Amino acid sequence: MELQNIRQNRQASRRRRVKFTSLEQEINVDRESWLERVNLHLERKLEKAINEKNMLRNFSYHYLSRNLVCQARIRNLKAKLKRAPRRKKEDEGLQILAQASLAHQST
Repeated sequence: MELQNIRQNRQASRRRRVKFTSLEQEINVDRESWLERVNLHLERKLEKAINEKNMLRNFSYHYLSRNLVCQARIRNLKAKLKRAPRRKKEDEGLQILAQASLAHQST
């Protein structure tokens, strides 16, 4: 019986609303103002993180497009390099024909 009474008293005391003293009320008000300041601080940090994320996204798009442009340039230069020896060979063939025709004319 006594244990049951003690438990009931504990539960009742937990349920009761305790009146704060003036000092405790000031602490509670300070806690609310502190929470408001923390909330504002966290909102600013969130905005900054969002801005940084957007900036990084823009950087990635910029460098992705720049990479694609450079790859296209490389492909164009490789194609030019492949064509360059062909021209040289064609020029050499024409020179050989010209020399042969000149030699034939002189004889």
